[in-house]
Amino acid sequence: MTVVPLPDVPCVRVRLIYTPETGQVAGSRFYLSYSGSAPTGANCTTLAGDVASAWNSHLASLVNESWTLVEVDVLDIATDSGFSGQWTGSDGGTRSGVVVPQQVATNVEFDIARRYRGGKPRMFFPPGVIADESSNAEWSNSYVTAVNSGFVAFFAAISALSIGSMGTLAPVNLSYYKGFTNITNSSGRERAVPTYRATALHDNITGVSTKPMMGSQRRRRASTTP
Repeated sequence: MTVVPLPDVPCVRVRLIYTPETGQVAGSRFYLSYSGSAPTGANCTTLAGDVASAWNSHLASLVNESWTLVEVDVLDIATDSGFSGQWTGSDGGTRSGVVVPQQVATNVEFDIARRYRGGKPRMFFPPGVIADESSNAEWSNSYVTAVNSGFVAFFAAISALSIGSMGTLAPVNLSYYKGFTNITNSSGRERAVPTYRATALHDNITGVSTKPMMGSQRRRRASTTP
């Protein structure tokens, strides 16, 4: 099995884990670079709690009351033996209104300076409510603006944290693949398999561009893991 490459700068992976009203499990993830020393397990736990607080302050108002943030998991991925830490709790969304199907997602795209062909960095965030729709397929301009503002404030709050000796925290995207390798299977057919980079390439996230078109995460309807 191919080993997943390490990032080109020290980073932690942050997972946000939710339960919608049906009791299934959904998740989102993002990455933070750090300029200082590798975090201890206690540092990761502290960061996880601070991320949960920032979520409550800046993103909970964008999420329907039927959704609950139940865990934040922080893992140091700068090495293959980094520490981890978790926050667990029950922080519900505060947006009232008629709930939309749980497989609907808000597609939050992250802006980076590098230009290339292919998919762009993004997060599939829990959805708004029926009143946030401008049609059956798109979010309203006001909801899109609110999500953009909420994520800018969320990342600003995290970037302002001081956790142990981790130094400056910054939201980044990690690019793990470049190009494809054609693999011939047992039937003789070829398929293109993405090729891992030697090290994962980071790009600083410079802004947020939430997509008006509703996203879809069909596996949310039956998922038991994020």
